[in-house]
Amino acid sequence: TSRKSNKPHFMKQLILIALIWVGIASTTTAQGFFQGHIGIAIPMGDFADDYYPNTFYRGSGYASKGFNLGLKYYSPLKYDGLSLVLSVNFFYNKLSKDFRNEYEDDYGDYNISFPKYLNVPILAGLNYSIPLKENLAFFGEGSIGVNMLKITNLKREGSYNGGNNYSTTIENFSPSVKVGYTIGGGILIQDKYRIGLNYYGLGSHTSNYNRKYISNYNSDKYGYQFEKSLNIKLFTLTIGIKI
Repeated sequence: TSRKSNKPHFMKQLILIALIWVGIASTTTAQGFFQGHIGIAIPMGDFADDYYPNTFYRGSGYASKGFNLGLKYYSPLKYDGLSLVLSVNFFYNKLSKDFRNEYEDDYGDYNISFPKYLNVPILAGLNYSIPLKENLAFFGEGSIGVNMLKITNLKREGSYNGGNNYSTTIENFSPSVKVGYTIGGGILIQDKYRIGLNYYGLGSHTSNYNRKYISNYNSDKYGYQFEKSLNIKLFTLTIGIKI
């Protein structure tokens, strides 16, 4: 089934976001710094939904806990405690152990490579810090931008009927780019270390993909598209350090 392209609408959103943050950046000071962080990424909502028949093609993510690596740039604004924050993050989540066990029950005689979810949001926003006492402050921040989702291949291969080799690969998931955002807060220690909690809404994604079948006798490849968008939501706990 054909679907109406949302590219013009998405580009208008992206241009508006860029213009807003160019305007904010013009009010920054020259005393910016970088922060690196690492933490756990916990799927939420449909991304964590564990309805086996609907996994990724029909809106259920069946994703497990993963990890988050990221880099942020903070640039103080001309208002006490307020900073511009620019960030790039990498989220890695496998399919959950329950899904893998159920899939192996169905295809136990095959060697199976399971796909992974990769999300890369690039965001811009504001951070506000409130001193609590010496060397300790509370901060809150929110950002908006774009997120790219990429899903790696699923492959199963083996043999049957006395050595006939056979493999099925679900592959070439097209990257999907959507508007994403985050909101969160945490504790700033000695103006250097941050312990943060964040909620990420990273967009509702649809991808095209192929199913490829190969045996001793023939091979076929068919193109498909998600029947329902996959909504990416994550909760993170991170530890960051000023660099």
